[in-house]
Amino acid sequence: MTRRALAAGLLGVILVSAVCYFVDEVIRQGQVISSLMPVAIYGGLVLFVLAVYPLTARLGGDRWRLRPAEVITIFCFLLLACGIPGLGLVQYLPPAVMFPHHDLRQRPGWIKEDVVAIAPARMLADVAGDESRALDGYVTGLSIGDRHIAPWAVPWSAWLRTLSFWVPLLLAATLAMLALATVFHTQWARHEQLPYPIATFTASLLPDASGRPAFLGSRLFWIGFAVVFGIHLNNYLVRWLPEMLIPIRTSFDCSALAKLAPVLVQGAGQGLFQLSIWWPVLGLAYFLRTDMTFTLTVTPFIYCSIFGAFAMIGVPFRCGRMLGPSLEQSIYAGGYMAILLMLLYTGRHYYRHVLRNSLGLRPREAVEPHAVWGMRVFIVCTVLFVAQLVLVGLDWQLALLYTALMYMVHIVISRMIAETGGFIIGTYVYPCVMIWAFCGTAALGPRTLLIMFLVSTMLVSGPGWAPMPFFVQALKLGDVFHLDPGRLARWGVAIVVIAMLVSVPATIYWQYDRGALTSGWARSTSWYSFENMVEIRQRLRAQDLLESAETVRGFERLGHLSPDRQQVTAFLIALVIALGLAFARLRFTWWPLHPMAFVFLGGFPSYFTWFSFFLAWLIKVAVTRYGGARLYEQLKPLMVGIIAGSVLGALLPMLVGVVYYVVAGRPP
Repeated sequence: MTRRALAAGLLGVILVSAVCYFVDEVIRQGQVISSLMPVAIYGGLVLFVLAVYPLTARLGGDRWRLRPAEVITIFCFLLLACGIPGLGLVQYLPPAVMFPHHDLRQRPGWIKEDVVAIAPARMLADVAGDESRALDGYVTGLSIGDRHIAPWAVPWSAWLRTLSFWVPLLLAATLAMLALATVFHTQWARHEQLPYPIATFTASLLPDASGRPAFLGSRLFWIGFAVVFGIHLNNYLVRWLPEMLIPIRTSFDCSALAKLAPVLVQGAGQGLFQLSIWWPVLGLAYFLRTDMTFTLTVTPFIYCSIFGAFAMIGVPFRCGRMLGPSLEQSIYAGGYMAILLMLLYTGRHYYRHVLRNSLGLRPREAVEPHAVWGMRVFIVCTVLFVAQLVLVGLDWQLALLYTALMYMVHIVISRMIAETGGFIIGTYVYPCVMIWAFCGTAALGPRTLLIMFLVSTMLVSGPGWAPMPFFVQALKLGDVFHLDPGRLARWGVAIVVIAMLVSVPATIYWQYDRGALTSGWARSTSWYSFENMVEIRQRLRAQDLLESAETVRGFERLGHLSPDRQQVTAFLIALVIALGLAFARLRFTWWPLHPMAFVFLGGFPSYFTWFSFFLAWLIKVAVTRYGGARLYEQLKPLMVGIIAGSVLGALLPMLVGVVYYVVAGRPP
């Protein structure tokens, strides 16, 4: 890690953190962190490798050309920062702590139950001093015309109290995930040899010791790149020149066939009849085992069939709000729990040795220093996270349980990205909803539930942009190019802190400058928690349990347990099925289904990516059967070219939009 690479990487982290909300929501030319494979980062890498890197080598020679290790360092730094400024974390914070004050004025039910007063004061913004400027200015914006406000014009005093709580809490959780990623790294990357498809694609683009990416000399790479990039370019130019060009379709509407499968339609499977080719999915799936691509192909059909069969007899899987109990969320949670148990089981020996070494016990087996220190940092950050939850009003028993379930969600998503490369997540598991389903409303009470709802809003509302999967990818990529994982993780701590401290004020500034969004996912999550409070308080009052639910504490809650039998049953059934799939896969080499299916199931990405996984499965089966391992290896550059052409083609509208805004003062 040279000084030049460190400086460039940190500047890139600051830039991404500062402009993320601006590009996402002010000029609206795409998302900087669009998924777990963000277009801005990976498309930028392709642009750098194909255009900037050769140009600097030609014009400046060795003096200006970045060495391969420097390019890798910069890219890993950017990956480590990706989960912070976008919808993985920070963009939920300002709406969740400010909009409840605004919604309270517009929702009679909130006023009647005074739900905002239930929340601990430090968990919400303080608008008492100057409500007009702090609250109304946030909703409508403080700028006049095209003139931007000065940074000091933001009423920061309204934010100091809540940010002094949320920023340390989010930092403790995020640094714990970074530490946990270092613990899992050796087991996943070396012992289990997980494929890491996105890291494989990235490594193939980065320059090797000779200073030249290996695949750039392949004709197949350029064919795949040219075809896919040409399709993206043509379809983008159609927006500007609709009278001159014809769009090239990559999706096909087969909804006329839906009447032949009424069970799928009843199971919310209408999207299965939209056959879409997602080029990155097709390319990445080529690097997976055939059982994985087969699983991701058939999973949505199996799930929607079961979903539809139950819907026909009056048992709906999907109902209520995202932060409310439903059979679907319980099914997801059971699958997630099974995946966590299996990955801990398969790596139990290694994790036990890491834990022993980290606690200073007599070592029975040598363990990498980065894993030992990762476990120690994880334990310290977890203690800090739990302590902050207890100080804000959560019982320590519930704080520990909540923390464990929160980690479960992030670990399973990280495992998914390492094992499948599925960079879009559509299943949601809220720890607060799981605890609610198993304990019941009377055992928890409104205030306890609201605290968990608000923390869940911040930490698990965006699994498709979450920090830990980026940490896992960065560590794997660094390992491929022989970067020390421990040193990379130490720099990761600084990167997480910098990204948080830059992106939080930048997001708040742009919301006061242009007005906060009144629609969208981040806005919706800001009212789910308090809308639940209205229903919870009214139900408890009708059952004459409100007073006792508000006063119950600690182990007294055990005497008030009233679990939702349907939710618990759905959870246990999903848990058993997923464990069965996992053990069958370990026992039988021919077993065709993978338990990772539970991360996709009924999530919207599974409906629109199944056809791409099917094509990849079909191609790989045909190639290995008729061409063998040799042809399979020969076609890898073609798939890398397809992925590269897709991410660069998706980056093009964002670049044009930013340049247009800078020149014209408005988005195209």
